Amino acid sequence: MDTFNENHFNLDVDLISLVLIPYLEVSIRFKIKECITTVYQEYGCTITKRKAYLGRKRAFEIIYGDWDKSFSSLPRYIATLKYFNPGTVVEWRHERSPRRSEYIFNYVFWSFKTAIDGFVHCRPRRDVNAFLKHLKQHDVKQRSGICLISDRHGGILSSVRYLLEWHEPYAYHRYCVRHLKVNFQKKYHDKALHDLMWMAATEHQQCKFTRLMEVIRQLDPRAYTWLMGYELHKWTLHADSGR
Repeated sequence: MDTFNENHFNLDVDLISLVLIPYLEVSIRFKIKECITTVYQEYGCTITKRKAYLGRKRAFEIIYGDWDKSFSSLPRYIATLKYFNPGTVVEWRHERSPRRSEYIFNYVFWSFKTAIDGFVHCRPRRDVNAFLKHLKQHDVKQRSGICLISDRHGGILSSVRYLLEWHEPYAYHRYCVRHLKVNFQKKYHDKALHDLMWMAATEHQQCKFTRLMEVIRQLDPRAYTWLMGYELHKWTLHADSGR
């Protein structure tokens, strides 16, 4: 094992990224503290959190490409899908940022015409248990640590409780925050509360989350109680352990 002083000029972001690439290829959820430990095991040096973050970011870009470049190529990709699959339906979703005067890309949905035409011949029945069992058997297979994100549909909640293969640590169930926000908006008609709820859900630091929730409590104690009635690790980023 080669050893480097913490400030050695050769122990830069590029070198750190090369060490982290194999681990990010296995899991994109490789945490900063794990990056620091990995570099220490390789070179006997404890790097700063900033260096670990930048190294992980560089490694991610090497493996998966730059976010901006990927996003800029998405419209061309979707246009190609529509060209070679006439009748394909595409819906783009953007949402105004509560913190800045700009719109943020959420997702793009598409459905091929063959799927649309074929759906009318499907049986009018949804067996969530069977779907999740087949998903685990044929798609997920032996992989562990899979995160299942859904709304709080009763059938899904029941299936996740019933099927042991979707229990931790084999799989992790989380709530879709967008669905939770829609339900929250239906119950509480204050836009300030809506924005605060989204900021709290997407906050990474517990102290900031607590402050945001306290503001919600002061504005409407019922809204605070409603949100706190759900398991925090299933709808807040600060408590979901990186899932």
